Amino acid sequence: MAAMTDFTLTAPLTAPGTAWDEVRAHPELVWGHGAPDLEPGRDYDANNALGIGGQGRIETVEPGRVEFSWAGDGWQQPGRFLLFIGTDLVIEARAVPDEQAPAARDYWQRAVATASGYLNQPDPAGTAPRAVLFDADGVLQSSRPGWLAEFTRIGGPTFVADAFAAELDCLTGDADLKPRLERLLACGTGGSVDEILQVWHDLVVDPDALAVVDRVRTAGLLAVLATNQQSYRGARMRHYHEMDRHFDHVFYSYEVGVAKPSAEYFQHILDVLELPADQVVFVDDSPSNVRAARAAGIPSALHRTSDGAAGLASELAALGVPI
Repeated sequence: MAAMTDFTLTAPLTAPGTAWDEVRAHPELVWGHGAPDLEPGRDYDANNALGIGGQGRIETVEPGRVEFSWAGDGWQQPGRFLLFIGTDLVIEARAVPDEQAPAARDYWQRAVATASGYLNQPDPAGTAPRAVLFDADGVLQSSRPGWLAEFTRIGGPTFVADAFAAELDCLTGDADLKPRLERLLACGTGGSVDEILQVWHDLVVDPDALAVVDRVRTAGLLAVLATNQQSYRGARMRHYHEMDRHFDHVFYSYEVGVAKPSAEYFQHILDVLELPADQVVFVDDSPSNVRAARAAGIPSALHRTSDGAAGLASELAALGVPI
């Protein structure tokens, strides 16, 4: 039997009384994109903002406590984990194969930091909103199912994380993505940049979510696209999917020169709109982006992708949008 490692990761919570309900409503805070409902026996396959993830099962659920399994890609057996939410947010790894422990610790340390950072950032009070900022990916559109597996098939086992890292400077327009992908693929499986971009740009736009955007404009509010994109994907959204026609203002990060979750990104939008932060609301599926918007004084909602357009409409209504 493989040797096992235990470790514990802890972050304090400033509002422990509401933290458990928030995690129940938004399990993606801890488990990432593709998080399951917190119900015993629920299998899941989730990944974080860097495209790194794993698979597991929710084993038991009690108030403030979840027992679950999780295994990263290529693990021969899953690790055993516990989540506790009280005065602190705690992840206990109780049985992780020794050789996988460093990567697992890094992954769950990021998850703990993301979840606690969001839970510790209160939503600011707002007035009657005059503008709504919409994220794109995970809110209005998504990549076609199976795209991460296609990335791995084309580029090799480490390509997903490498490609996301290579994209970071491209989100602010400071670098061109194609040469970076070419360098990554040169020592890989022989896949081409065109193959990767075809998968990366294969977007599924949700017409019902865009109908919600249109209703916001009909109600007399400004509809604003606030999205992190590199230039090639942004052009695909703009020219092929004609995304811009649904909005009064668009802020593609590669054109703005800064990206979410930077404070400068949100301040740039407020300056262009010439509105105070408390008259603007924001919806995004990224906890880090929602946290940053709230820190900038913008009332914000964390969108659960699986809730779709109906969830989006409900979140906007809770933010005071007449929809």
